[in-house]
Amino acid sequence: MNAPVTNSQNRRTTMQTQPVNNPTDAESHGLEAPARDLLDTLTALGELLTQLLGVAGRKLAAMRAAEAKTLQQCAAEEHGVLQELFERERQRDAVLARLAQSLHWPDSRRVSLSEVAQRLPEPFSSRLRARIAGLRTVAVALKEKNRLAAAVARNLHQHLRAVFEDLAQANQETVGYGPNGKHEQRNRQAWVDAVG
Repeated sequence: MNAPVTNSQNRRTTMQTQPVNNPTDAESHGLEAPARDLLDTLTALGELLTQLLGVAGRKLAAMRAAEAKTLQQCAAEEHGVLQELFERERQRDAVLARLAQSLHWPDSRRVSLSEVAQRLPEPFSSRLRARIAGLRTVAVALKEKNRLAAAVARNLHQHLRAVFEDLAQANQETVGYGPNGKHEQRNRQAWVDAVG
């Protein structure tokens, strides 16, 4: 015969399968501190992505204007921001894992921000969704700027290559037929080269 389920057993089972409903539940189950840490980390990530977006815009303008010095400054700034961004991403992963453990997630290494947002109580759930949407917007804009910068770099490279090929051909002259019966060319000799 089955033993009756007590209120404490029923409450424990409910906690593991359903989201926490109010902030006092969040406090009592140790969710408030990691949720705030996650929101703070995502805010910092958003600021860094916004910085990268600004650098990408300046880099694109410098490429179009062929300003080598500005490009070097942008590259140095981008490097510094990326290092800080990678550090913040490690912090985010650590805080997210800690929060997933507090939510009794089966595998805290495979949890996504959207899944955590579904399980968090209000107001943390709404705040997390807003941060996710903001990060996504900046990330899409950054991806587009980088795509444009890559296209400009590719076009510039092709243009320079064509210029060098034209310059190389302009310095050639036909000297007649070679041993294999085809026109033979050689580099044109300028009078400076002839005089020595």
